[in-house]
Amino acid sequence: MEDVELVERLIAAGEAERKQLLREHDAAAAVPLAQALKDICRNSWNSDPARVIAASEALNLLTQIRPDPEVKALADWGVGIAALAKSEMEVAIFHLDQAAESFCHLNQPHAAASTQISKLMALAILGRYDEAIECGLEARAVFVAQGDVLEAGLIDHNIGNIHWRRDRYAEAEYFLSAACERYLSVNAEKQLAVVEYCLAYIKFLKHDFHAAEEFYALAWKHAEENGLTATQADIEVGLGALALVRGQFDEALRLLESARRRYAGLEMPYQSAITEQEIADAYLELNLVPEAVELYARLEPELARLGARGERARALEYQGRALVQLNQTEQAAVLLKQARTLYSEEGNAVGAAMVTLTEAQLQYSQGQYAAACLAAEAAEKPLAAAGAWRRWLTVRWLHGEAKRALESYDEALSILEDTLREAEAQEQPQVAHRCQTSLGLLHLACGRRKTAETIFQRAARIIEDLRAPLPAEEFRAAFFADKLTPYEQLASLCLAEGRVAESFGYVEKARARVLQDMMGGEQAVTEAGQDDFERSQMARLQELRAELNWFYNRINRPLESDAGRSPATLAALRQSVRERERETLELTRQLEHRGQQTTERIEQFALAELQNSLGADMALVEYAFLNKECLAFIVTNESIEVARGLGSEAELQAVIEQFYFQINALRHGPAHLRAHLPQLTQRARHYLATLYDALLRPLETRLGLRRLVVVPQRALHYVPFHALHDGAEYVIERREVSYAPSGGVLLRCLTDRPRRPLERAVLCGAPDELTPHLRDEILALAPLFPKSVVLLDADATLDAIRAHAPTADVLHLACHGQFRPDNPLFSALKLADGWFTVRDAGALRLQAELVTLSACETGVNAVAPGDEIIGLARGFFAAGAPSLVLSLWAVDDDATAELMTKFYQGLQSGLTTAAALRDAQCAMLKQYPHPFFWSPFILLGR
Repeated sequence: MEDVELVERLIAAGEAERKQLLREHDAAAAVPLAQALKDICRNSWNSDPARVIAASEALNLLTQIRPDPEVKALADWGVGIAALAKSEMEVAIFHLDQAAESFCHLNQPHAAASTQISKLMALAILGRYDEAIECGLEARAVFVAQGDVLEAGLIDHNIGNIHWRRDRYAEAEYFLSAACERYLSVNAEKQLAVVEYCLAYIKFLKHDFHAAEEFYALAWKHAEENGLTATQADIEVGLGALALVRGQFDEALRLLESARRRYAGLEMPYQSAITEQEIADAYLELNLVPEAVELYARLEPELARLGARGERARALEYQGRALVQLNQTEQAAVLLKQARTLYSEEGNAVGAAMVTLTEAQLQYSQGQYAAACLAAEAAEKPLAAAGAWRRWLTVRWLHGEAKRALESYDEALSILEDTLREAEAQEQPQVAHRCQTSLGLLHLACGRRKTAETIFQRAARIIEDLRAPLPAEEFRAAFFADKLTPYEQLASLCLAEGRVAESFGYVEKARARVLQDMMGGEQAVTEAGQDDFERSQMARLQELRAELNWFYNRINRPLESDAGRSPATLAALRQSVRERERETLELTRQLEHRGQQTTERIEQFALAELQNSLGADMALVEYAFLNKECLAFIVTNESIEVARGLGSEAELQAVIEQFYFQINALRHGPAHLRAHLPQLTQRARHYLATLYDALLRPLETRLGLRRLVVVPQRALHYVPFHALHDGAEYVIERREVSYAPSGGVLLRCLTDRPRRPLERAVLCGAPDELTPHLRDEILALAPLFPKSVVLLDADATLDAIRAHAPTADVLHLACHGQFRPDNPLFSALKLADGWFTVRDAGALRLQAELVTLSACETGVNAVAPGDEIIGLARGFFAAGAPSLVLSLWAVDDDATAELMTKFYQGLQSGLTTAAALRDAQCAMLKQYPHPFFWSPFILLGR
């Protein structure tokens, strides 16, 4: 049998077949066979780890069957390389030292030196840098003496990587360039691919982005031509990091996810961990801070297990930075101390300076501005000396911002303007917009309002450019969360000069933007996977859904079935739910990394179009909190005005909480409180009157008799404006009231879809022990529609809704609802076969005129920065519904069934949705005076 054929059979065979093949092989040819197997290990360790491991296993068997000193030396070499591929660094060093010692005894100095190339890499990953460099230089001297240019290049290459790991960029570039010249001289294309990638990354770290791109292009060409899959993944990681610092977040996430998949396929744990660390960095830049913390926390012990001290230090440092943003300062300080210790052991001055930068951010967040200045100054020098320009720019911005907070305006102005110029020159938009925001606040404090306005406008333009290409709603919503200051300040500046329409435009540009994008056609990932990796992820998502439904049902069993269910059992169930929800979100996020969605870049809000759509009988009132003051924009077809001085956010929040205390007194059934209902009604009305006096009374003369559309902000999303009381009557008794998340969302609702006649209704009811009257509700509604599909009891399934909802004019879901303040995307409706979540709603394709969620708390949302509402309403808006009827609190089963019948009777008599809901509520309040019964439902949209 030819050796080539034998080698391939050995790699493909199991242990028994390998033994048989090796016993039959000519003993005299054992050394050439061992040499061939070792060469496979050496040539494939970073492109096909599975092949390397198989070759090393064959080598181990060969040395047992054919004991020979040279075979044993070659076997140790191969096993050492396989351990390196598996990220078992100490094991690799042991076997490589054994191999070197054996070759020395065999008087083969060149082979002994060659083993040290792999050892050098293992030592470097373990952070034993001085030992690695000494080892490498000794080996290089052997290669130079024997004229082996390729092996000498490999040594230069690895020493360059060690300097790179220590953030010593000039030294790294020197050795890597020397390696590149050696490889070119012997036309070593495989090695060229790797060293060109390394040089590209050094150029990137030194902010020579164009040179980096040129090297990446060369590296990709050589890697592709030579089938170096792992090197291609390395290049994708590097290009992803380059895209990230340029603010090209969509491209960064796409490249990093592609690299992650390549490494996963190759089973390369060290490289997979490094890629996940880069993805965590991207999450941190995008303000997905809890998600970044989770990734860093998961990676840190894995990096410790792999012995990757430098990478572990970085994971601790960045996790500490993320915790500073979450205001978990004590835990952040602990992690930063650990990171500093590890960087000190690494001899990495740049890493230590980055810890100092994060400590400066921590001090700034605590209002210790002088200490932040000192820390920032301390970090500047080592970062500049190393040429770590992006990090240096960040610390310079923080230094200037801290000086601004100290009112040292001249110093701050000089630092911030210099940093802004450098950030623009070095293509650093994230640093540039921070500088511009700080400069805007500085000029504002100095009374230079026009200059401040111009600078805030520039900051807003950069934010819009960065935001536009981001994939998926979660990334855009998080990214926007800490970038509202320029919009808010521009709104305030315009308002101060009486430019009310401009002010309103800036308020709108910062409100519910992602929800508007979703209504424009973006959907959750639902299509078939693009490759086997994605298909496996989607299959896992289906498994997780089934598992979550099982756990949800266990947790939400009726109270009478809880006998014997201990608090510990419930805690374990909830922990299982959290783990599966976390995995679900992470998998969904990974699938969304590949998204190519480009979102709308709003230059100017379409105020005239909104006014025209409102018509003569409708007014929009949009509330805003600017500089701690509550104000309201009143928009009609004729004008736009502003009402100011409507109270402070803290005062309004207190009244809202007191009102909900009264509402929640009836949450668990009114029977035992029936005798006290008149008194409880009076108390609730008191707080509704207080809110009316603050929020609506100052506006009444400007509203006239118009129908009212309310756009709340922050805590005001929980105010039932239709139930506010003026001392004589409720607002709903004299005008129709509806709601919208923003003027832009309302405009889409009014104009994107033509109105449909309410003929075909899909009526879904899933009654349970807590909501027995839902069945009666569905049966009472069915005769009201010319065509109706009734999905009741066991027929009320997710598949049935998916099948029938797209053809419905009205989609009515009557079932138990649950809002999840801890994880609002998992807010859900309970169907016969499981739970219907926000993402399930968003995946529907609706043409319906109206969606009604006749259940508890279906209109409750978490309100994220930028007034992004996160709850069931978000999902149904994304699915295409222009009108939603939802509830703000837990509803009474009997009263809801009666209200819904009256509501749909009004619709079928020709009333608009708002008018029908108003009539139904007015009729109900005469029968059930307490607002708990008649006012939980609101109309959201048109």
